[in-house]
Amino acid sequence: MSKQPPKALLAGVLSAGLLASPLAALPAAATTDSSPEETSSAQSTGAAESAPAAATPEVLPAVPGTETISILSFNDFHGALSEDYSGTQFADTVEDYRSEFAAVHGDDRVLLTSAGDLIGASASVSNVQQDEPTIEIMNALGLAVSAAGNHEFDKGLDDLRDRVLPLADFEIVAANFVDPTTREPVLPSHDLFEVGGVTVAVIGAVPNNLYATTTGAGLEGNEVIDLVEGVNTVAAELESSGAADIIVASYHDGASGNGALADEMASSEVFQSIVQDTDPAVDVIFNGHTHQTYNYETTVGGTERPVVQAGQSGTKLAAVELQIDTATQEVVAYSSELIDRSTQAPAEAAAESPVTAEVYALEQAAVAEFEELQSTVIGEIDASITTDYQTRITENGAWRAGGTRRAETTLGNWAATAIKDRVSLTNPEVDLGVTNAGGLRAELLYDKFTASGQFSDKPAGLHGKVTLGEILDFAPFGNTLVYFDIPGSSIKQVLEENWQDDRRTFTLGWSEDLTWTYDDTRAQGDHVTGIWIDGEPVQMDEMYTVGTLSFLADTAYLESGSSAPDGYAGFAQGRENFVDLGIADNQAFQEYVEAQTAAEGSIKPDFSKLGVEVLNHTELVVKGHALTLSLGNLEMESDGAGDAVRVDVAFEAADGSVSELGSVEVPAEGEVADLSPILAPDTAGEGELVMTVTYDDKYASTTVVRAPLVVADQAVCNAADFSDNPEGSQFYAPVRWMQCAELSTGYTDGTYRKSRDINRGETVTLLQRYVDPLNNAPYDSPFSDVLTGHTYYGPIAWAAAQGIASGYSDETFRPYRPVSRGEFASFLYRTVTPEHTAPGTSEFSDVPTSSAHYEAITWLAAEGITTGYRDGTFRPTQPVNRGEVAAFLYRYEHLVAQQD
Repeated sequence: MSKQPPKALLAGVLSAGLLASPLAALPAAATTDSSPEETSSAQSTGAAESAPAAATPEVLPAVPGTETISILSFNDFHGALSEDYSGTQFADTVEDYRSEFAAVHGDDRVLLTSAGDLIGASASVSNVQQDEPTIEIMNALGLAVSAAGNHEFDKGLDDLRDRVLPLADFEIVAANFVDPTTREPVLPSHDLFEVGGVTVAVIGAVPNNLYATTTGAGLEGNEVIDLVEGVNTVAAELESSGAADIIVASYHDGASGNGALADEMASSEVFQSIVQDTDPAVDVIFNGHTHQTYNYETTVGGTERPVVQAGQSGTKLAAVELQIDTATQEVVAYSSELIDRSTQAPAEAAAESPVTAEVYALEQAAVAEFEELQSTVIGEIDASITTDYQTRITENGAWRAGGTRRAETTLGNWAATAIKDRVSLTNPEVDLGVTNAGGLRAELLYDKFTASGQFSDKPAGLHGKVTLGEILDFAPFGNTLVYFDIPGSSIKQVLEENWQDDRRTFTLGWSEDLTWTYDDTRAQGDHVTGIWIDGEPVQMDEMYTVGTLSFLADTAYLESGSSAPDGYAGFAQGRENFVDLGIADNQAFQEYVEAQTAAEGSIKPDFSKLGVEVLNHTELVVKGHALTLSLGNLEMESDGAGDAVRVDVAFEAADGSVSELGSVEVPAEGEVADLSPILAPDTAGEGELVMTVTYDDKYASTTVVRAPLVVADQAVCNAADFSDNPEGSQFYAPVRWMQCAELSTGYTDGTYRKSRDINRGETVTLLQRYVDPLNNAPYDSPFSDVLTGHTYYGPIAWAAAQGIASGYSDETFRPYRPVSRGEFASFLYRTVTPEHTAPGTSEFSDVPTSSAHYEAITWLAAEGITTGYRDGTFRPTQPVNRGEVAAFLYRYEHLVAQQD
């Protein structure tokens, strides 16, 4: 059963409207929402030409034998209510247009639609009231139907069905969100309306990556099919049945920019498909999701139709007028335009129309409720804690939640630390907190409210205060706090996923425990060069407990085939022991503000960088020679962050001793520190450079950067690195040392193969090269399977003569059998014959005192050659690979042999 559109009331003046075009489609138009006063129109070639915005255009004139109707659309409204009454001004825009159109064509000929994200990620006035004021206002305004956007699902499918839809006088439609068994849409696919005697169908579609752009846990068990496929299926059914005269596709996706049509199609496969592949039976296409402003003329299958998107937050209203032949019900002409939101004073607008008056009253009530919440103080703030929003404004002319999202910020790190703090109340063993930049929906400012980027002044009495309204605005999505275990390799993967298509796209906020280094010049997947938690290197095969938001932890995309939330698939790799605490994120942030204020007097920004770029670092350096590295991206771009002024450099040896190496000044207006004036220590050994950056902010903040370093006695060899041992990779320094010491020449293809298991013959060969390379005594092999001429005959015979290897009871040596970690410990122990007394109690849970390798393993631990695994095991029966063998020998050489 079709719905009747709301009656347009005869009042108001059109502030911006449509140019007359009675016989043909208009050229496409594109505008930028960064300059609302400037409108441009693009010809069919896609070239943009400036045009005046202040013209007062006319609607399509009435033509005998035709009916003229209008379809209005707006998108990504995101609950855009405010103390400036932007919701009322948007209503005034709609009502002015309806009045002007009705004066020419009569009543009941305008259909108001939305292309999705009507609610969710909303402005603070609506958000703190769970978007109920926005729904009430849209009911009053007569919204007929809305496509489902990704943010309609922010609080889950159940919330949409059980709370939102019962409040709404309109349907929310999605043709491509389906039950995987029945293939039927989970929500209605479309809705039908009688508009001026013409039946109009509006089909909705969610973005293909729905699961990556909302809290998909509430959607599990359902499937997102291609949005164009979903629309075309419904359009074909409507066309064949004759159920609709006019078909409108309302896609919650679109072009990534607002340039020439051909350019935008070339840059987005999704948009190209929307334009080219949508069934020709569709007469009008509305877009959303990408927050762009454009009005394109397109032709498909001989059908001319507009493709329009109206920016965001109600700043524009898209109007498509259709002249329809009354005999054939075919469109004979159309006109499309983007109308700027009214700037009329809300009280004046309310006086012109009962609808606008009702909206004004509802918005006033919502603002009053918000202001009461906004002024509820929950804590103190010492200084603003922000994203890099100032950079975003400089680059794009407008504020956006999360700033540029590609930079580390004080607000992101504060939020991640807050998450860890709240999770730790349940699980004190949590190692890290993490959050995504896009989840930071407001700045925490000392003397202003974010107000969706308008930055309204706080009353003087609220300067230095944090209110409940700010926190609710900051965390609007209704995420819950979760925690789980993932291996260090997954943490590295997540950090690597800050780069997407080899471009720094996002940067996660991390709790203060994590520090990391990277090299932006390296290839995708290999940017990260080091990771530390509380100053300890992260082990790739060890498990770490991470607390985060349910959005980032969501794995529903694995079933749907969509992309991971914000592209961070690493959070699902190797994950164990997942726990959802059920604690709302805004509740957690509120509690953290209260706790920090009680403990320290106020919450404060931390300007220390967690991620710093390390360039041109050579891990192996000759003692007393210059270091070869520089530090980059040293400074935050958040409010209040200072300039880096000095880097103090020290070397922390493996035994814990520290050598101060000197300092360098950071050039003014620069974020790069060249450390080549610093000389390596005069003592050879393995350890880490510890570089402390000092800033000139009000807190004299410091950042600690670490980088592994091996100080050698002699000049570094000139041999090219093994092709599979790039600088910064695991075991780089040990393998490079073996190469330079001529203990290994690797394989003929130029590789070392660090992950390959080492066998018994290779092991004794390596040990002989290390301790006795010139011994060519004619030893005899006592083993039946190692005869003269065998590849490893000499080293095996040597090992037997030295008492390093006695073989098996059947008088075999089994040279190709893999060596375990325990066996290698014994091989090395018998080779170097150290003075060692094994302790009475094992420090490894899987190495009992009765073990054949107990004495050797405890010696390795006593000398610092091994610390075992993070779970307290040594794993003596696990095969040892070539990289681990290099590490054991390398540590023995630098921690034991050189010290003796």
